[in-house]
Amino acid sequence: MEYLGAGDLQSLIGKITILHGMGGIGKTAFALTIAWPMCRRGVRVLWVQASQADSVRTALRQIAMQLGGPEAQARQMAADNLNAADLAWEALHASTKPWLLVFDSADNPAEIERELGPGWLEGSEAGAVLVTTRQESSDLWPAEASKVKLDPLDSLAGTEMLLDLTDKSEPHSTEREAARALSGRLGGIPLALRLAGCCVSQPLSPLPNFEAFREALDRDFESVVDRAADASLRPRTDDDSRNLVMQTWEVSLDALERQGIPHVRSIMRVLSCWASRPVPVGLLSPKILLRTHGQEDGPWGALVVERALRALNAVGLIDTINENPVARPVEGNDFYHWASDTRAHSCIVLHPLVAEVNAAQLDRSPDRGRSWAAAVRCLGALRGMWGTETTAAYWQLIVPHITSLVARLPGAYGDLFEITVNMHTYLSKYLRLSGQYETGYRSARGFHDRLDSFHPSSKTRFLVEYEYAEWSWHMSHLEEAGELIAEACRLAEISLGPEDFLALMARELAIAIHAERGFLESGEEMARELCEELEAKHNFPQLSMQSHHHLATILRESGQLREAENHSRKAVQLAGEIDVPAFTKAVVHHEMGVILWHRGHLDQARKLLTEVMALQKKHLPSWHPSILITRYDIASIHGIQGNQMRALVDFMDINLIERDLLGHQHRNTLQTKHQVGQIMVAMGELDQAEAVLQEVEEGQRAQGLLGRSADVLSTRHELVHIKAQRRKHAEAHRDWRQILEEEKGSLGAEHPSTLRTQYNRAISWAALGFPGVARKEMRRVLSARRRVLGEDHYETRQAAQMLTDLTRLPPEGWRFGGFGRRNVPTNRKARRTGPTLNVPRD
Repeated sequence: MEYLGAGDLQSLIGKITILHGMGGIGKTAFALTIAWPMCRRGVRVLWVQASQADSVRTALRQIAMQLGGPEAQARQMAADNLNAADLAWEALHASTKPWLLVFDSADNPAEIERELGPGWLEGSEAGAVLVTTRQESSDLWPAEASKVKLDPLDSLAGTEMLLDLTDKSEPHSTEREAARALSGRLGGIPLALRLAGCCVSQPLSPLPNFEAFREALDRDFESVVDRAADASLRPRTDDDSRNLVMQTWEVSLDALERQGIPHVRSIMRVLSCWASRPVPVGLLSPKILLRTHGQEDGPWGALVVERALRALNAVGLIDTINENPVARPVEGNDFYHWASDTRAHSCIVLHPLVAEVNAAQLDRSPDRGRSWAAAVRCLGALRGMWGTETTAAYWQLIVPHITSLVARLPGAYGDLFEITVNMHTYLSKYLRLSGQYETGYRSARGFHDRLDSFHPSSKTRFLVEYEYAEWSWHMSHLEEAGELIAEACRLAEISLGPEDFLALMARELAIAIHAERGFLESGEEMARELCEELEAKHNFPQLSMQSHHHLATILRESGQLREAENHSRKAVQLAGEIDVPAFTKAVVHHEMGVILWHRGHLDQARKLLTEVMALQKKHLPSWHPSILITRYDIASIHGIQGNQMRALVDFMDINLIERDLLGHQHRNTLQTKHQVGQIMVAMGELDQAEAVLQEVEEGQRAQGLLGRSADVLSTRHELVHIKAQRRKHAEAHRDWRQILEEEKGSLGAEHPSTLRTQYNRAISWAALGFPGVARKEMRRVLSARRRVLGEDHYETRQAAQMLTDLTRLPPEGWRFGGFGRRNVPTNRKARRTGPTLNVPRD
């Protein structure tokens, strides 16, 4: 396009150049930048206003007379209506002086051709022809014509245009940044930028700068655009109305309807209900559009919709692209069997400003109810296609449209909100499978924030509360999750009854959240009660499996490892007997692997967890939080077995992914970061370890996890290790005692974590010069570990070896404080429960 902007006639001679683009994109202004330099060089510029066929005929007649056509011929043409185009082109071809002929706003070339014949537009070696139009279709233009599309201005050009309009030759950096932000907000559309610049530059303007204009747009888009149009430097006339932002694209729709292409306005209004992101073409269901709009404007059908989309594309109101947002190479991952489809989906793209203007037009349209109904029901139809006719790429394309829809759906359409809530349960399945936890949380919160706008049924309110509670749990907002699931359980009792599947499922989630908040004793009681109820009913085996799984997790965290293994094996057994997704099977087997690890069967545990991860990678993306948890556990076992460097590298890699995926202060992220610090302590990197663990403590405080005592005490435990390594034995001894008392109160005297603290405190007695007391304390630890963990557990063997070492100490005790490094690294913290089991809800 460089040759167009140079004002160089020679590069255009003999060519027909079609300058096309959406309304407001600046086609006329661009044509003027070409014409003015030529005019100053003496080139004859002939400007034809081509919006109407009559004006083209009149202009061509004048050209024929201006270029010296015989007067008699001109008079005869006027009298007999001879073809003005033929006479004009005869004069143009014969001209000895170079010329530039511009047909401006030739938005309906088919109408011009009907009036003047196919010869109204020709090329000539005597001059150059430039056409500005909204129509892109090649069928409408001569085959030899060159087409040039004008796109919105980029960030730099849009910023400079705004600064030029406000005469800011040397703007301050903050003013330039504000101009850049406003240019982005207006999508780089030159018409909108011009109006904004005129408004800001007016004396006594209520919007005196770019930032104020942008903020006002966010508050009241339509009023601000009208204000900017009124501030335009040119006087307003009826002809100018087509250039205003709120009207410019309506002109295109009017023209298409006059050409006999129905439904274009209806389709644009429906598209404006969704996000300004690629929309799969298949989402516009003709059957649904027929039900919502009827046949008042003509029949609906696949061919009719396709023709309307082609017409909208031709005038630049929409673009079409092929899109597959999840087509990324991930070795060994086919993501839920339908994610491996690498085909791109044909999509519609609206410019954000076009979508926003259409949304404003929709708000004042008497047919807005039809548009919202179509937008909601087209998305709702995907419920019946879950995992069959749609792919992961298709669902990823749908995500922004569902989240945008719920934020913008007017409160008058409560029935449509109910449909959207049901649709969101399927979206949540996809987001869980694809590991998009932050997106799922924001989406669920959006539904919850709008509950009072619609006053939905109790069941719909329950679904919203439940989904939000589950996503809050996933995102480690545990206090919030606890409040939400309590309300969901209350609603389930009222609207569904205590025996309903959904009510029981809400109790399952309540147990998981309750336990993860650290309330193990009451969580255990709740889990046992539900287990017994489901065992007696025999009608919900999926929930029975899940209740045994949750009880096993709570018992493991409580240190009751033998019983935890029994319940975990029951969950594994049920998962093999009933038809459950592979994702669910991986979760229950994962818990079994973690229990085997805590029982000291490290090789068995590592083998099982490796198998679990292989299964997960067949059905989940490699960055999924569930896979990261399994990687975490395998790395922990490597660290316990002495391969600390491998464990450290794995933990650091996992932590980087979790920070990006879940956030810096998510519980999972903090736990993994804790492990990095723990290994650094064991490796003697004390300064680095202390900095890492202090960051973990701060994150726990900021995230509200201080009530989760096991996590907090675990981090404090490692910080005391650092004091001991630095030979601050008296201070460390005092801290061990404090942690030990807290663990006895919250976990019990014989919990494995309590025994680890008691183990370290026993050694600290030796470091302080009291080997007799140390041996006495270590005997207690050894005896308790034999009862709780068994004779062959690696921590039992560790205590036995340490007791032997303490027996050999001289009377003055252990003076050099090297004992800290002899403590085999263990995963002290309460382990994370797996994600929800994703049992069917329908």
